[in-house]
Amino acid sequence: MRFGRKPCLQVTERDVAEIRQFFQLIKTVIQSDKERYRKEIIHTLFTAVFYLITELNQREQSSEQKQVLFDQFMQLLGEYNKRERNVSFYARQLNITPKYLSSVVKEVSGKTAAKWIDESVILEAKSLLKYSGMSIQEIAYHLNFSTQSFFGKYFKQHTGTSPSRYKRKG
Repeated sequence: MRFGRKPCLQVTERDVAEIRQFFQLIKTVIQSDKERYRKEIIHTLFTAVFYLITELNQREQSSEQKQVLFDQFMQLLGEYNKRERNVSFYARQLNITPKYLSSVVKEVSGKTAAKWIDESVILEAKSLLKYSGMSIQEIAYHLNFSTQSFFGKYFKQHTGTSPSRYKRKG
């Protein structure tokens, strides 16, 4: 059993109650007048406690692993958001399925991977529209959209306004 970077486990009241029941049972067996299999029974009960604690530890490690995966996704997103808008791309980079990536990202952050990608692209587009001095055509090309029209539709779908109107307001 490895406890990783955290030597303390997060446990619920129910987890504590279950562990206490095992130790109460061990105490009862120790105080019992039945001696023939006492050692084996106690050993088995301690083994059960060990498995219970191992389960708690794995639950926490799984949570940590999901956070690491989310952090890796966010790092990739920062690196590739100008070129890639597909969850499958990021999943391939992480050697996992798109469905698993989306479920982990949703569990950790409350938003899907696709939502993070869209928000990142739109944030980049808004910044370019407002501060770069680039034309909408250049921005569409810079963000790897096939056409200016497709960029315009994508931008309007996510912001409710056209890129040209956003740029004029800016």
